[in-house]
Amino acid sequence: MLESFRKRRNSAVIVLAFAAIIIVFIFWGVGPSGNGDNDANVVATVDGQAIPYKEYANLYKKELEYYKETFKEQFNDEMARKLDLKRKAVDILINRALAIKEAEEQGMKVTPEEVQAAIKVIPVFGKDGAFDKEMYFKVLSSNRIKPAEFEKSVEADLMTAKIREKVLKDVAVTDQEVKDRYFKENRKIDLSFVVVDGDGSKNVAAVSDDEAKEYLKKNASDFMVPARVNAFYAYAGYEEMAARAKFTEEEIKAYYEANKNRFETQAAVKARHILVRPDPNAVDAEKAKAEAREKITGILAKVTKGGKFADLAKAFSQDPGSARQGGDLGWFQKGVMIKAFEEAAFPLNKGEVSGVVETEFGFHIIKVEDKKEGGYLALKDAEPSIKQALAGDKAKALAREALMTLDAKVAVAKTAEEMKKAASGDKALRPSVTGLFSEDDMGVALARNEQLRVAAFSMQPGQAGRVVETEDGAYLVRLVERKDAHVPEFAEVASDVKAIIADEKAAKEAEVRAKALLERAKKGEDLAVIARAEKLKMEQSGFFARTEGFMPRTGIFVGDREAMFNLSAGAYLPEVVTHNGRHYIFRLSGVKEADEAAFEPRREELKARVLAEKHDQVLGEWLKGLRGKTKITINEAVL
Repeated sequence: MLESFRKRRNSAVIVLAFAAIIIVFIFWGVGPSGNGDNDANVVATVDGQAIPYKEYANLYKKELEYYKETFKEQFNDEMARKLDLKRKAVDILINRALAIKEAEEQGMKVTPEEVQAAIKVIPVFGKDGAFDKEMYFKVLSSNRIKPAEFEKSVEADLMTAKIREKVLKDVAVTDQEVKDRYFKENRKIDLSFVVVDGDGSKNVAAVSDDEAKEYLKKNASDFMVPARVNAFYAYAGYEEMAARAKFTEEEIKAYYEANKNRFETQAAVKARHILVRPDPNAVDAEKAKAEAREKITGILAKVTKGGKFADLAKAFSQDPGSARQGGDLGWFQKGVMIKAFEEAAFPLNKGEVSGVVETEFGFHIIKVEDKKEGGYLALKDAEPSIKQALAGDKAKALAREALMTLDAKVAVAKTAEEMKKAASGDKALRPSVTGLFSEDDMGVALARNEQLRVAAFSMQPGQAGRVVETEDGAYLVRLVERKDAHVPEFAEVASDVKAIIADEKAAKEAEVRAKALLERAKKGEDLAVIARAEKLKMEQSGFFARTEGFMPRTGIFVGDREAMFNLSAGAYLPEVVTHNGRHYIFRLSGVKEADEAAFEPRREELKARVLAEKHDQVLGEWLKGLRGKTKITINEAVL
């Protein structure tokens, strides 16, 4: 399935590049691009337009997580290598850039209204089922994304959706194509197989020192011991430091005046509504509309006569999101509801009820239960948030000051324990010593943070400490000991090298042996007889379909092995299959054709999948054409 899956993932990558709203892009590295083919911050350029390395790195991370979650323990280095995920991530970004470029050349545009509408339906920005501006800014802020950058990314994704729709508008699949796919995917086979293993441990003694030394010399990088460091570090949390911050009334006033726009409040209303929709299935739309208007007018009369608005909303409103709550919409500002609704709601005073309001959803009655006028918070009301902001700013300076003071004390310490003792005088500091660790040692807290890891491995013992600021606090990092990367002495790895050589020799001999046995079987000798004579075991896989992905009892990934599923009864797979150092000879023992009766319930799902694959194919060819007329460079050094 691998080749097939690779193709599907490659096309899935293209689909991802065309998605209307791509959360992977939105929340993992949206930002303006720079230029420069060999810039370490640039992974590729498309006609001179740079694709930032950050976008690539974050997208690769999400792709890797996807495969690990999909295949779980079956995902290994071999599969990752065959899938070539790093290259696929770069292709996503290049395809996206190509699509946007082509759409712009064809004169396609995305309006601000389209961007706004797309953002409003993203669930993560919603609160109680409706778009919430406060939530929107909160989510973007927590992901360190500026609204302008986010909206530019949404605009680009909408542009790719438009060009995608144009490219695919005439693509279709036939019923026969769907049926053929069903029978192909659900044909089950049972394979007889013989496994030939190499046993390298039996031949270790036959490997000479000279041979092992030569192997180590040629493959030195495989035995490289990574650089390791032992670091002292101390953490100063901003929360603890903020408690020490002091500021004057003058500082509070100055901050208020300098940042007054932060304390501007938007006009808002708290409202309920009753909605009556015209029957969408009515043959006479105008009649349905008139009936809906008549019904809402009758409800308005009940409200006017003193009927309880919330009870009437529960009884008559056709808004599934608010009817059960008595029509309660909560607080909302301008720009959240549709225009006609807002124009009716905001002029109302507290307690007032509107007349009949018509929108694209139907007819409404609106009751405003409370409202807030726009303006600026008074200084006394803004003071708590000002103090919090000032404390946050001063906390960073206090943390840095405390750590630099500590570094002066640590500089004269002779041991790691003395360094930790030097930090004990300040209860807000948390000192620690890592012990020797490598960059890949995720068991060490310092290694799990990229900024701290980079700082530690770029230093030398005796150098002044380095203060590294993170989101929650600052760290002082000072190196205690460093062991640079090196190739070990032969004596240290001799047994390992000899074992590897022995295993490789044994594996090669086993492969040669397996191929010889396969040739004998293909010439007419009975595989079972051959296996007994060679003291090998004949085994059965049991029935399995291509869609299962992995062959039972062997763990071999078979989705890309189409020839295996096209074998005739008694035929041998023409090549030996090597998996995890074992060599397999396969013969088809039995076939179970797909059950035709089970086709109909799966027809629509299969049709959608086949159509998606055709879309992938058409998009792939289209993108291939765009690549042919575009100058694309990839910065191989950063992959």
